[in-house]
Amino acid sequence: MIIYEFKDNILIGFHYIIPVFLPLDKHITIIGPTRSGKTTTAKRIVRRGRVKAIVLDWNGEYDYGVRVPANALTLDLSRLSKKLISELIGLSLDLNEPSIYFLYRAIKEYSINNFDDILNALDAYLTTTKSETEMKAAIMRRVEYVVDAIRRGKIPMELLLKTRKNIIINLSILTLIEEKILISLLVLAYIYNYFQHAGVSLKPQLFVVIDEAQNILERGAVVRHLITEIAKYGVRLILVTNILPPKELLVHTNVIITKSHYFYDSNIREPSIIISDKPRKITKFI
Repeated sequence: MIIYEFKDNILIGFHYIIPVFLPLDKHITIIGPTRSGKTTTAKRIVRRGRVKAIVLDWNGEYDYGVRVPANALTLDLSRLSKKLISELIGLSLDLNEPSIYFLYRAIKEYSINNFDDILNALDAYLTTTKSETEMKAAIMRRVEYVVDAIRRGKIPMELLLKTRKNIIINLSILTLIEEKILISLLVLAYIYNYFQHAGVSLKPQLFVVIDEAQNILERGAVVRHLITEIAKYGVRLILVTNILPPKELLVHTNVIITKSHYFYDSNIREPSIIISDKPRKITKFI
């Protein structure tokens, strides 16, 4: 019988015959090219961690939990600040700074509970110049186009956080990458807000698996802040990515390299785990 968990560590593989354990003191980055075992490794960590997990499943590959279609989800946006909502929508749609600020001005005096409230606030906002009118039309078109598939959900995110079951949010049913990015960022912000109110925790309380994490890791300072700060409240992110994350994020993670690649700009040439800057070869993942 193999004991996969030892205190706050998870058995991840062997260095020849010596067990290699993954600490849960930081976030976890799993990096490797396509078909190198990243998803399989993430699944094993979730199964062995004895901690509830929420999975942002981009490609429909995860099967360890209750599946919730992304378009069935609803988030109470009143729990998030309007500045944060504006930033996350802007980052998801690649809006420039003036457009993000315009969006914030449009919604800041309104009660924002859902996506329809955002669209109504934009529609009601009075413009004074031709350039503002054109900007408003462009923002409304892009926002409406993206949120249309996710604005009619009935399953509250808070309910998913309160249940003890693992939850898989199935993003693969969404057509646009902007839809997937927006849901991923809003769910991450919602989880941050939820656990921040619960207080600081040294013990892991929740795993959040972010599949295809390369799509959100370089979305600006707001996203980097959410990722780095959320660990204080017992949330451990499992970032599954095929691109090396920014260095300022890597320092907050333990890194598993399922298969090395020259593009990672690293001297590591074999499957390894990096804990506190010290790489260790893994001869066999289990």
